[in-house]
Amino acid sequence: MKKKLAILVGAACAGLVAAVSVARPAANDGTLQGSVGPGFQISLTQNGSRVTNLAPGTYTVNVNDLATEHDFHLQGPGVDQATTVPGTGTVTWTVTLTNGTYSYFCDAHPGTMLGTFTVGTAPATTTTATTTTTTTTTPAPPFVLKSTATVAGRTVTLRAKASRTASFDFALLRGTTRVAHVTKKGKTATARLKAPKAGRYTARVVAKAGTTKKTSLKKVTVR
Repeated sequence: MKKKLAILVGAACAGLVAAVSVARPAANDGTLQGSVGPGFQISLTQNGSRVTNLAPGTYTVNVNDLATEHDFHLQGPGVDQATTVPGTGTVTWTVTLTNGTYSYFCDAHPGTMLGTFTVGTAPATTTTATTTTTTTTTPAPPFVLKSTATVAGRTVTLRAKASRTASFDFALLRGTTRVAHVTKKGKTATARLKAPKAGRYTARVVAKAGTTKKTSLKKVTVR
């Protein structure tokens, strides 16, 4: 009788250990990989799979920014981290994610370069008999800069045209030294810059609209 009781107790303990092992959650490495560019591509993955839902907690986010015309912006409850539009390279953030919805997007093209994921329990989906309306988002047009440079005597005339209202920075460079400079604002602008002496110069126009920046360079000869 004692022997039979010992066997039953041992089996019960083994079953309890097995139950505890099964209930333990799978290990999470807590590392996310973000990427933006080249081209109009943006992603957030974990272990090679696109992120759709995560458990609340602290995560390391490694971002690879491969484009000068895009940035990677992660935003949600308690988190607001971003790279810069003109910059490239890699960056690492440590973020704490809580229950809710998060998004990652490009600030220069938020209508076309956007992803979302949830943290914790996703909101319940309610099915109704109403008609579903599909809303089409028109992507923002690309920011385009065009410029011309003409020379008359020692005066270099720069004309610039942007696809939307921008701040223009006109400069005349001799080598890397700026010898003349003026700023304008609008969709089109004209600047007349005077060279100090004859020689080869670079006429530069920088146009900035929001976080997007474009640069145009023209080689000119002043006689």
